[in-house]
Amino acid sequence: MTQVKHCQIAIIGAGIAGCIAALALSRHFQVLLIDKQSACPDKVGECLPPAAARILRNLNLLKEFEQRQDLHIPNYGIQSRWGSEQSLINDNLSNPDGLGWQLNRAGFENWLREQVVAQGIETLWPARLLDAQPGSDGWLLYLATHESGRAQDNQQSIAVPCHFVIDATGRHSAFATKLGLKRKVLDKQIALWASMACHEAHQLARIETSPDGWWYSAKLPEQRRVLALQTDSDLLEKGLQHDLALFCRHARTQPGLQSLLPQGIEQSGTIQLHGVVSANSTCLTQAAGHRWAALGDAACSFDPLSSQGMFNAMATAMQLANSLDEFGLSNADAAIEVTRLHQAQIKSVWQHYLSHRAHYYAQERRWPDSPYWQRRQIHKNAEFS
Repeated sequence: MTQVKHCQIAIIGAGIAGCIAALALSRHFQVLLIDKQSACPDKVGECLPPAAARILRNLNLLKEFEQRQDLHIPNYGIQSRWGSEQSLINDNLSNPDGLGWQLNRAGFENWLREQVVAQGIETLWPARLLDAQPGSDGWLLYLATHESGRAQDNQQSIAVPCHFVIDATGRHSAFATKLGLKRKVLDKQIALWASMACHEAHQLARIETSPDGWWYSAKLPEQRRVLALQTDSDLLEKGLQHDLALFCRHARTQPGLQSLLPQGIEQSGTIQLHGVVSANSTCLTQAAGHRWAALGDAACSFDPLSSQGMFNAMATAMQLANSLDEFGLSNADAAIEVTRLHQAQIKSVWQHYLSHRAHYYAQERRWPDSPYWQRRQIHKNAEFS
């Protein structure tokens, strides 16, 4: 038997974009927040820029967030060796919005979920999207609840009639994919990442470039540190993602990382290799349409060099919420205007990102024969259709 859940706005994806959208939209709409996982797993990507404080303050979350010392430490800035052998420091000390934060990423996302639940917003997880059928005034979503080890024929089917759908499912863009939309892919970049115990007082994040990509490391809450190699998938040394000792040896070739990896750390049990995740630049060919819109990575995903992925998720969520608050969902013309504005906003964000990406990669010319850097010296323009 199929259960029916009515709402005005269905948000698919309970990551940062989905949670921020749910918290903002619940002020004026009946919202249902859906996710395929019951909780956020460990993930890489932890830099929350200072400007995010404005959004958290707008949602009355900043004070409580600042009190959660298990979720963050201050982001004082970054020390980088990019384009020359000289190490440069770019700090946040003069930023009018403050220092920003290095996050326990999974902890932060699960805390946002807690805020959603605490505000009485209806949630549904774990549940996966099976199908989506358009109607004149909205969508009918078909979902299936699922639990680990549960037989598929015992899963519960749920139908969700709604007036608007938000795709906040990250790079998978699950809803847009159901519509047959494709992603334009700018590069093949992946990140191979590890986490480790860290009692070092030095808290600046670090970037080091190498012939086949670049390394990133930053201190995390609760005496942890993240270490990641960004390279292209076809340039990753065979077996490196499974070989912690080899990963550490490569990292030690970088002057700024040697002190983080004392000899024997790979046998100490204090460092863990997590594997490979996508870190490329992609965008949907269409970021909004008939009573739907994509947010954050579902609309366009950034190179981690930008350090703007989480903030983009928050900002696009707030911008869409403001448009929906202003125009409402009462008629077709209002819905068309909301999606038109959102499409234009995402296109503008993407074009600015492409310009900044080209600028920063053009600064590193020490390895002119390296495929990784050659690919990034060629400016590619991935327009929306």
